[in-house]
Amino acid sequence: MLIIDRFAYTNKFSNSSPYLRVTISLLLILLSIVSLNVYFLCLMSTGIILTTIFGAGIPKKSYAKMIAAPAVYLLISIFTVVFTFGFSDNAYTEGFIYFKQFQILNFYIGLAEGAAQNGFILGLRALSGIASMYFLILTTPCSQQIKVMKKIKLPAVFIELYVLTYRFIAIFFEEAILIHTAQKMRFGYDGYKNSMNSLAVLIKILFVRIMMRFKDMEAILELKHFDGNFYVD
Repeated sequence: MLIIDRFAYTNKFSNSSPYLRVTISLLLILLSIVSLNVYFLCLMSTGIILTTIFGAGIPKKSYAKMIAAPAVYLLISIFTVVFTFGFSDNAYTEGFIYFKQFQILNFYIGLAEGAAQNGFILGLRALSGIASMYFLILTTPCSQQIKVMKKIKLPAVFIELYVLTYRFIAIFFEEAILIHTAQKMRFGYDGYKNSMNSLAVLIKILFVRIMMRFKDMEAILELKHFDGNFYVD
């Protein structure tokens, strides 16, 4: 069982209505998309994170590790929004009004007026959206999510794609952890050269193992006469 599934089944909100949790999560995601107020976004992000950790009882270290991965990509995205860079004899020909500009030979890095504020707002909106999504998946198991989807009569094909995607993410992490653990036990990551070789082998074996698991799952679904519907209580 993935750690996310374990938290979803054992958190302090697990006995509350799944409809309420899903509704609150979707409303928070919608507010993250439409809101432009910095103070509101800061307050909402902080509130969601504190509610998830202290209200739902999700361990702080585990939550920090989970949110760190998207945070790295978020910082890279914000950097590209805030700063403009390229090769030009005159950076001002690019059509930007720069608040600050650094130029080395023909390469320049510029901070356009208003870019920092826009990047900060974009980062807060993304962070609050990520926190809202984590609130959903860490407090509501997949089976309960399917129940809500069926209640609001979402198309069966959407539910099927959602469940299969969720399942393959679980398979991906499960196989990756097993292969990585086996490699570490054989000192596969001792040194840079060994680490690169082990990483290449991991990617190769992971692809093969996922294809095999897909074939197994396909056979199991056929044996159970899968009709495109996932039945939940």
